[in-house]
Amino acid sequence: MKRKGVLLILLALLSAVLCAADMGSSAIIVYFSATGNTEKVAEELSALTGAESIAVRPDDTYSREDLNYRDGNSRTSEENADASARPAILPMEKNPEDYDAVFVGFPIWFGDMPKVLYTFFDSYDFSGHTIHPFCTSGSSSISRAVEHIMEMEPEAEVTDGRRIATDDISGELQDWLESIQ
Repeated sequence: MKRKGVLLILLALLSAVLCAADMGSSAIIVYFSATGNTEKVAEELSALTGAESIAVRPDDTYSREDLNYRDGNSRTSEENADASARPAILPMEKNPEDYDAVFVGFPIWFGDMPKVLYTFFDSYDFSGHTIHPFCTSGSSSISRAVEHIMEMEPEAEVTDGRRIATDDISGELQDWLESIQ
């Protein structure tokens, strides 16, 4: 009886690995990370799925002072206050439009995704693609960012997304991947 249980567990693990491998061949992970938290999540997601990860890089890197949310004159505060703000981004290493599924990761700033992600979504057409948003945040929800992604990519399938706590990245990602497969 123990052998059957162990065999079933091994088959389940093998199935999960094969699904992840299949996802990796048609998926890409695109992320923006100003402090490294979202990058850690993207790297772990890449390890779990086999999908390549690439960074959205602003043309003008954010400094520590730029990220001071308490300063109303900081760069992030000014971008947040300007609905039309679209900070320039550097060209991507790969074209994310070439993939069926696009995991998009970002920190939550002022209850939404950073404006560099608005630039990213303005730069690409994900019609017919599936977008899986994920974010890092101490407490804010991803829902507002997901709504904005749906508005910018009306012809894409946009999943509910997931806020990933950085204290249990692997466990959170495994739960999320199981829920979207």
